[in-house]
Amino acid sequence: MKLYDRLDGWVLRGEASLSRTGFALAGALAWMGVAALCVRPGTRPVELGVYYAQLSLDPLGFHPNPVGYRILTPLLSWAVGLRGEAILWTNLALATLLLFAVHLLFRSRAPRPADAPLAAGTLALSLVTLSTVFSPTYCDPATYLAVLGMWWARDRRAPFYAIFLLGLLNRESIAFLLPWFAFLRWQASRAGGRVWLEQALGFGAALGVYGLFRAFVSSQSEVVFSLDYYLAPLADDPLHYFRMTLGRQTVGLYSVFGVLWIVPLLAAFAMARRGDRRGPLSMLLLLACTWAQLFVAYDTSRMFTLGFLVMLLALRDLFTRDDLGLRRWLPWLLLLQLLVPQIRTAKQRVWVMDATWRDWLTQALGG
Repeated sequence: MKLYDRLDGWVLRGEASLSRTGFALAGALAWMGVAALCVRPGTRPVELGVYYAQLSLDPLGFHPNPVGYRILTPLLSWAVGLRGEAILWTNLALATLLLFAVHLLFRSRAPRPADAPLAAGTLALSLVTLSTVFSPTYCDPATYLAVLGMWWARDRRAPFYAIFLLGLLNRESIAFLLPWFAFLRWQASRAGGRVWLEQALGFGAALGVYGLFRAFVSSQSEVVFSLDYYLAPLADDPLHYFRMTLGRQTVGLYSVFGVLWIVPLLAAFAMARRGDRRGPLSMLLLLACTWAQLFVAYDTSRMFTLGFLVMLLALRDLFTRDDLGLRRWLPWLLLLQLLVPQIRTAKQRVWVMDATWRDWLTQALGG
């Protein structure tokens, strides 16, 4: 534990110099720098990112756009003046905010100071952050912030459902997590059986408002990625999308956290060993909800990344209970994750993401 003792001391000294908030922000920026070493940062819009950049030019003009329903990040980017290709800075800022929030969350609730930067590091070295660095015009960071926000606000009724609505306005796929969100709220509520009525009203209101928003946008312009776009192929073949990814789903799941998957696996083992059934059930339900997306989508890595909170659930449990000697080996596991090639999947395609540090090493060796 000597290494971890030194890490604790380093965190405390940093907080003494910068304040707890300042150190958390500095740590988030540092982790973003490390993420930029793991994968080569993108600089131009590609694929769907082109449409997000276009939407940020005039999000309230309701011009034809395939991603016209996913207005939250483009609207935010437009509001702060980061329009067009500059939306990449909005997404990078939101990705940094996610790491900052995780650091502060664990700093306030985990037992030891170093737990906070290491928790943020697990997300920085996963596709949660690496995908944004690699394709910074994709607007997923706001969705991940919404998921984290609902977990944080699970015992507060109004913020819980309001954040769900915001998440829908950023990317409708957050609706796939509704069963897990309902489980979270049930666990946190003291309302007994009345919580199910509350959830029917809360989620129903959020979905109703979102449905009205979609209807309004559809009345103003054409949106290619509509409900019909995703469901029409299923009329003739219910497994149309699922079959595209069938041979690569395990690889897609692995790609999200790589070798860091050992953390939630061991956490589930530790929970089961002491008779905790709700912990593993929550983690399995979360992953099942993300897996269900593959019946209507085929970007396997991206779909599974929506279940990123499984890592934070695992870390919270292992840090709190000091189970399985996590603090002895987590720093070395993060180092290993940094060195292991990062992969992504979509349909039947699997590819290795270019790493900045490998590019520099190749150039230094004259390759």
